[in-house]
Amino acid sequence: MVPLLPKGGFTVRRVGERWELVNSRHFGRGVVLHAWPRDRHGEAFEHCYRLNGRTVEELRAAFR
Repeated sequence: MVPLLPKGGFTVRRVGERWELVNSRHFGRGVVLHAWPRDRHGEAFEHCYRLNGRTVEELRAAFR
């Protein structure tokens, strides 16, 4: 498992061959709100950024 922790509470983590969206502050670490296949990681991160009140452009800028 590789957690990536944004400030807004929503987290994308990789578990095996999929990415999981969680919000442990509100629902606990065991509640998976959504999951994506491993090859759709871009969509998972974009969704997480939007839920945390950030833009997709901020995400792309972070990886340049």
